[in-house]
Amino acid sequence: MNRAKTCARAPEAIPADNSGAKNVLYFAENALSSIQGGGIVAYAVLKGLPPEKLLGFFEYRSITPTPEYAEQFIWLGLWRRNSLAKRVADYRLGHNKWWTRLFLDGILSVRAGVHIERDFQFVLQQIRKRGFKPELVYFSGLSLRYLQLAVMAAEYFDLPMVVLHMDDWMAVDSAARGLWGGYWRSRILKMMRRAAKRSLSNTTNSPSLARVVTEMTGFEHYPANNCCSDMMEFLPDAPLPVENDIPVITYAGALILNLQGETIVKPIAGAVAELNAEGFPVHLHIYTPWEFAPIANSIAMPGAIFYKGQVNRATLAKAFWDSDFLMTTVTFRPQNLRLFKHSLSTKLSEYLSVGKPVISAGHPDWHLHQYVLENRCGWAINLDQDYKRTAIKEELKRILSTPKIELRRIGRQNRQLWEREHDVKVKARHARSVIGLSS
Repeated sequence: MNRAKTCARAPEAIPADNSGAKNVLYFAENALSSIQGGGIVAYAVLKGLPPEKLLGFFEYRSITPTPEYAEQFIWLGLWRRNSLAKRVADYRLGHNKWWTRLFLDGILSVRAGVHIERDFQFVLQQIRKRGFKPELVYFSGLSLRYLQLAVMAAEYFDLPMVVLHMDDWMAVDSAARGLWGGYWRSRILKMMRRAAKRSLSNTTNSPSLARVVTEMTGFEHYPANNCCSDMMEFLPDAPLPVENDIPVITYAGALILNLQGETIVKPIAGAVAELNAEGFPVHLHIYTPWEFAPIANSIAMPGAIFYKGQVNRATLAKAFWDSDFLMTTVTFRPQNLRLFKHSLSTKLSEYLSVGKPVISAGHPDWHLHQYVLENRCGWAINLDQDYKRTAIKEELKRILSTPKIELRRIGRQNRQLWEREHDVKVKARHARSVIGLSS
């Protein structure tokens, strides 16, 4: 590793004065988080915003808001849906006749505007209750519900927006409406255009998604590449080189079984276990949030697969540095690929920042595979529903046998790629400037 390039600490910076930043009204399922979920990316963009200048509405309570903003977030939840909508949704689950589902999906889709209007009245009530004076609306949500709320707020207060589209939520949200998916998609497109027209910064989490959303809306969107802050700042000035007798592959992230978790649980863990049994030693370290602990523990195996818990970023940075390879995954089932098809994972940016080779594993159509190969970040293991464990083991053996000098070269190159294309100070500079935050 090039110490001068990758390990030297920058001089201690003078604290930025962000007192002139705008008051931000935030809408997304993910709250700002420093340790997990899509909230990591939004947190990297908004970091430094004085807490009193943020008011956020969020959905996923499994992701705890980062401490400095915890009191600024209000759980939106689903409780404002009336009993009729709940009864219809529950009834729909037990009926597979296409005409029944068409009718029930129609009720849910057409009446969605009523429920969103109730949500919006709740939002206005909370804004008034807290005496908050919004000056800008920030959206990084994953549904029409949150996008429409953001647009309604921006239009109600006549405010500019900042938009970050994370993953192809538009395809997933439309598919969830069944035979009414086309109608739902048209509503999404309408809201996306209204948001883009008002937005001072239109970004996405990958180059592929930027192209897709630009074509959908007619407004130029730019890739932010799931930008993250520098994890090397947590390491000593000159960390010792890694010399593992047994190669270590580290995976960090969620283990949602229909998205990225099943690839670790089935093909990858199985291949690692068998390689060790066959006398080809390799260790797989898994770092995952607490709610996935039962899954991680279920595949742990002495001497082969280790569940390492949920840890802070400093500990995670050390774990990345002490690894030989860093792995990111996606589903191998095409029907589950919609959300992540055009995405770059948050972990890819973190992996690149510490300058380590990357192994991506999952469906061949995943954009991250293409990105890893085009930028020579490491290796892509293509998996579909007919994957062969024998082929996976052979691919892993080839990767794990890469000479150390080549691994170091890839690592240096990955760090340089992060500095150009994944450093939040670079990729979010424009978004931060329009919010009034220092770069």
